Amino acid sequence: MLTTPHAMKLTRLQYKALKIYRCYDTDGFTVGQVFRICWKQWLLMAAVGIFSSFCLIPALPALGWLYVGICGGAFLRDVGYYQVAFRMWPVTRQIIDFKRVSELIESHEKEVV
Repeated sequence: MLTTPHAMKLTRLQYKALKIYRCYDTDGFTVGQVFRICWKQWLLMAAVGIFSSFCLIPALPALGWLYVGICGGAFLRDVGYYQVAFRMWPVTRQIIDFKRVSELIESHEKEVV
């Protein structure tokens, strides 16, 4: 049984995820969309990797390479997740009720105001 849009209280994370799904519905699920959504996390990983390359590797090579490897591994993990998501998007799009997504977003925005 589905709840009415007003009966469901969204968390901040749920609200953000629903807005991303709605964006994918209207603008498409593209590499550009992923970059626009994830740029802060990837910038942080790049900063840690660059810091490790220039500062830690000369002083503490084992620790510096460990950090570079962790950042590289995290980036490759994310790329793998997005490859699966791109392949699954046609099915996912059929499953998601975008009308319901919009209703939940609108009801949450009314509650916040």
